[in-house]
Amino acid sequence: MRTLGVVTIGQTPRADVTAELEPLLPPCRIVEHGALDGLDAEALAALRPGPGQASLATTLAGGRPVVYRHEAAEPLVGAAVRRAEEDGADVVLLACGGAFGALAHRKPLLRTEILAQQGVRALAGGMRVGVLRPLAGQVEEARLAWRRALGTDQVVVDAVNPFDARPADLAAAAAGLTGRCDVLVLDCFGFGERMRAAAAREFGGPVLLIRSVAARLTAEFLAGV
Repeated sequence: MRTLGVVTIGQTPRADVTAELEPLLPPCRIVEHGALDGLDAEALAALRPGPGQASLATTLAGGRPVVYRHEAAEPLVGAAVRRAEEDGADVVLLACGGAFGALAHRKPLLRTEILAQQGVRALAGGMRVGVLRPLAGQVEEARLAWRRALGTDQVVVDAVNPFDARPADLAAAAAGLTGRCDVLVLDCFGFGERMRAAAAREFGGPVLLIRSVAARLTAEFLAGV
């Protein structure tokens, strides 16, 4: 049986993630490794972003939401990829929609950002695309990234954090994009199926989860490894 390494930018285990990935994957063993695994409160505090610093949103193992500096993430994510490979992973899925630089790896490394952007481009080419990112500070970067990926300026981006938002916040964000775009993308691995359903009720059109887009493409790759 093949082994899939799931690398998150927070802490593991993430039962909420694996429970939704498993039905979309071929039979496989899943090993989880998080960029923040093993860090104590002092180490986590040192990662807090300062004013204007690029940030990432995620969750700790107990479910507490956390935001930390993007520039601190790459070495931590890289270390988690190495641990996944040492744990027997045949393929590693980077379970985050954010952009990362070069990451050393010996096994195939599938990046959700690229899988999601190219998948959405295939599904929604020529349509107006709405995107929800977790943090307000990510909106402009996401707008530029999605415009490049889709080859169009018909991209509208807003922010709502799946890790600490109330259901009403997500509903309001989805409703705010109704009529402004044809397809809505929930652009964070923290968005799950219940959140998709809540957004779809307000949006009234197709709502795409980058979590499931990445999982389905990973399944195709994993089946042939």
